[in-house]
Amino acid sequence: MKFDALSLQKFLMGECEPLETLVWLSDIFVPEIVSRLNTNDVRQRLGIYAGEKIPENERNLTDVRNRVSLILEYELARIATCILEDNGIQNLFWCYVVANRFPDLEVRTTSGERGLRVEVKCLQSIAEEKSANFDTLKKDIHPKTDFVVVFLWEWKYDSQEIKWNRSPFVHKAFVFHASTLAYLRDWYWLNKPPQDLGDGLQGFDLRYAVNCKNGIYNQEEGNYGKLLRIWKKDFEYQPPKSTLLYHTVTDYLSFKKIVITEGFKNLAYLLLPKITGSNEIYPIHYNDNNDQYFIGWQSKNVCFILNSFFSMFSKKRKNDILVHIFTNGANKIYTFNDRYDSTEYDLDGSQMKKIKKHEKPKYLIQGLVEN
Repeated sequence: MKFDALSLQKFLMGECEPLETLVWLSDIFVPEIVSRLNTNDVRQRLGIYAGEKIPENERNLTDVRNRVSLILEYELARIATCILEDNGIQNLFWCYVVANRFPDLEVRTTSGERGLRVEVKCLQSIAEEKSANFDTLKKDIHPKTDFVVVFLWEWKYDSQEIKWNRSPFVHKAFVFHASTLAYLRDWYWLNKPPQDLGDGLQGFDLRYAVNCKNGIYNQEEGNYGKLLRIWKKDFEYQPPKSTLLYHTVTDYLSFKKIVITEGFKNLAYLLLPKITGSNEIYPIHYNDNNDQYFIGWQSKNVCFILNSFFSMFSKKRKNDILVHIFTNGANKIYTFNDRYDSTEYDLDGSQMKKIKKHEKPKYLIQGLVEN
């Protein structure tokens, strides 16, 4: 994509209004970054080559995810600087913020003047606990220049013509105005304290979030700011509305849905062939009058259903869906929650007989191997 050099400088130096910059980042700049991240030239740098194996234990698997996240962050800065060079801009560059917890990257002029600042978060789509946190306090965020970029990635297996076995592929990128996202996070967190506060309060000190249990204060243990827990649709206590806040809420709810459904899709394409021995996988849809609803994925006689979609239907419609699935040849169902814990059922018409629970996808995979 060819950018306009004057617009690039104007946006990247934080000279536009935050909403205008947010739309530009979301619709123009970051999609170009993703397009370049997914080229073979970049993906070969992150590839798993013949003979290399990703560890399966949780601790080392987390290390691998953190490594991928860090490299994607560095590649963002490298590619973004290349875009500047491609457009003849020599006085700006993207740099790494070494001294601070927030942000990860920032734009600087060759004379040291600061422009946009970006915090980068990466989520592997099939991870059962997408645990990236945005816990920077609002006082440390600049409302005009600071943004959060979230990459949703997954391992992609490539054809035999490619010299690596698999490499991260960025399925989607999301951009949030950091100050508004923090405001939304804090509004929800402060208005939904735990039940066992005692005579204490939930709040913040100058460094981090503080919670309270039975009147005893301590630093919040890590749930504050988890990206998939920042806000819930139709929350009882609504903050004062603004255009930027409305935009953030809309984008955030869309982000949550896409992250969960994309991860579920990748999980289905990973696990269903192991269960059925077939690579033929297709979506399950339920037609109700003029509306069509996505329910899950099917391969041969086995279906994967996402509870958050299935649970929104009435009992009668659920029975209709199960009969529809059974009629299409399925007699085995795995239901998944949003963390991808699953429950296995045998299906007979609209009747589901519970067989077994699998707390995490890896335990389901282990069960398949053992059987």
